[in-house]
Amino acid sequence: MGASGAAQVYGAISRTYAELATALSALHTVLAERRPVQELVERVEERRLRLSVAVGPTAMPGPEEVADVACALIGAIDAFVVVYRELAVLPRADESVRLDAVRERVAGRRADAHACLSNFSAACRNVLLRQGDS
Repeated sequence: MGASGAAQVYGAISRTYAELATALSALHTVLAERRPVQELVERVEERRLRLSVAVGPTAMPGPEEVADVACALIGAIDAFVVVYRELAVLPRADESVRLDAVRERVAGRRADAHACLSNFSAACRNVLLRQGDS
């Protein structure tokens, strides 16, 4: 696959990640307002699956370095969504200690996902620069 084809795939993955991030942000807002979340949880799951498909082995072009960071990105996203889902189903009763622990995990998983996205973007950039030089 040439540089333009790889750039299109990498761009599509970045857009899919952005759609998931938007859905997670909306879920975060609804959780903070204590409104019903089921529809947003389903939207997040749909976006997570789209990202997994976009980064899947049959869709991902490029060398192993990109595949490795893409797999790490998917793993981090999956962990992030799982802990968000946990936050969404916590009882609304006063369980502040448990809620704080889950929020702490959400923050940690968010940081992991952002770091993996940065690594993925850097690997894609390196591949595209090398392909552009050849």
